[in-house]
Amino acid sequence: IGVQPKLVVFNAEDQPTGTNPVPLTDLRTWSIRVIGPAPQNLRVRAGTTPLRTALLEWNSYVCRKPGAQIRVFRKEGPSGFSPGPCQTGIPASSGFVQIASLPYTGTTDITTYTDDNGGVGLERGKQYCYRIYVEFPLPAGGQSIASNEECVNFAGRALLMRQVTVDRTAPSSGQITVAWTKPKSTPPFADPQQFRLSRAVGQTTTGPFTPIATIAVTTTTNDTTYVDQDLTLDTQNRSYSYRVEFLSQNQVQETATAASSVRLEGTALPSTTTPALNAIALTWTYTVPWNNTLRPTTIYRKGPNPLPTDPFVAIATVTGTATGGSYRDEGTATQRLQKGATYCYYVETTGTYNADKLPSNLINKSQQQCIAVRNIPCAPVLTLTRPNCDSLASRLFELPATPVSGAVYTNQLRWTLGTTPADCSRAIQFYNIYYAPNSQDSLRFLVRVPGSQTSYAHRDLRQEAGCYAVQAVDSSGTLSARSNVECKDDCQLFLLPNIFTPNGDGKNDTFRPKAFTPLRRTHFTVFNRWGVKIYESSADPLINWPGGGSRTEGSGAPSVVEGMYYYQAEVEFADVNNSKRTYKGWVQITR
Repeated sequence: IGVQPKLVVFNAEDQPTGTNPVPLTDLRTWSIRVIGPAPQNLRVRAGTTPLRTALLEWNSYVCRKPGAQIRVFRKEGPSGFSPGPCQTGIPASSGFVQIASLPYTGTTDITTYTDDNGGVGLERGKQYCYRIYVEFPLPAGGQSIASNEECVNFAGRALLMRQVTVDRTAPSSGQITVAWTKPKSTPPFADPQQFRLSRAVGQTTTGPFTPIATIAVTTTTNDTTYVDQDLTLDTQNRSYSYRVEFLSQNQVQETATAASSVRLEGTALPSTTTPALNAIALTWTYTVPWNNTLRPTTIYRKGPNPLPTDPFVAIATVTGTATGGSYRDEGTATQRLQKGATYCYYVETTGTYNADKLPSNLINKSQQQCIAVRNIPCAPVLTLTRPNCDSLASRLFELPATPVSGAVYTNQLRWTLGTTPADCSRAIQFYNIYYAPNSQDSLRFLVRVPGSQTSYAHRDLRQEAGCYAVQAVDSSGTLSARSNVECKDDCQLFLLPNIFTPNGDGKNDTFRPKAFTPLRRTHFTVFNRWGVKIYESSADPLINWPGGGSRTEGSGAPSVVEGMYYYQAEVEFADVNNSKRTYKGWVQITR
């Protein structure tokens, strides 16, 4: 069993008859991959302990060996996955997720596993399906075919969060409605029964959570909804997360995974299609146990300059991600966003647990967010001081010696405010500077400087190459379009001296470049005056030849006699193009 195939050569030769027979031969190479057989007879049953568990059992595996591991996978609901005769492992597309890896040690056999869902127990009202396969150890590696799929059902209904929606946006006395499902068990839970609702600031599943309400469950009261309208609730500037615990006889029986409110943010930006126009970029986030990616999120807007009683209108729907979404509002062709006007928004997500008998169509609203469209800051115009490589190359002997550690560079940036868009604002609060080490990398944020500053020195660089752009930001956080992107490259400079003194006095004892720009590799070869190669090495980009005559590096290499020697240095520079140049010359050794 192994990852790599075995190559088997079949050689067929006939045996002809007759006068002077000529045998004919044919060769065919087959690639044969040996895979592990599937584990047999996987069985799953529900555990009998108070914690809901799944007990997995299977036959002893015939190909077990120390270092191999049984990989255990779980999925909610059947997968329909049917592996082919040579398909090993379990593909991610099947929906299975690995929950355990059980290693074989010595002669110990493994035929069981208990799934307790990380110590919290499996949820009521769900069907869990399992498969296993074997992963074999390196160096051969390899996998087995997956086992049969087995499922187990847990009767009842789980405690699940299903709503955290913002009803009122306000810096205090905001309002959020929280809802959840009531758990159901067979046999029924014992009285007294209670829900304990806790709240945390921010979007979190771990808290810290503070209890805010205890709701008794009686024959006449079956509340699974709570309206949180605490005086300290700041729904305008904060998001909140809620967690519900279910208690029977004053003992916590279940805890629902926490869910947060939807938090909406917005920023005025230039339009991506027409920079002279305006846009508002909206982003929203959430941390919820249900799935918001299968149903669209609806964006609502009112404005310009809306009154509190003005209605919101749906303007778009988008598909969100597992943690949020985004939308850029540029108005319409007939009704663009107006400068100086304010627009208000909220988003409405629609989620589902995406399983039979579990909550679906879960509607949750964000807080309302109002954004003022101001004049967009003028886009900067950037200039970058570039070296004159030709001039430097022509006066290499005049340049100071480059340190062994390499030169340290400073890139000088300067910029002015441009005139686009036509009505742009020149009231700049600060500038964002972006940098990439070369033209093939994407620009990343480097530093922020005050709006009164129109130059920047990027210091302590190991390479001179780099690309830059600048973006202006006003006091409200509105961003300009980025400036032009300016790039510079490293010069390719390399100068070797024509004399060195390897006499052990600590001065000029090795042959190395006097001046150089960043190097990646140097292949260095030395010849005597009769053309005989006496030294060759690629180990050190800075060469550092000690004057030895051995063709291999080593401290014991014999020293060559004084005199003139000829060299060839094939240099690869550490620039984005991996520039290569060959330098030839002579050097005088004096001891």
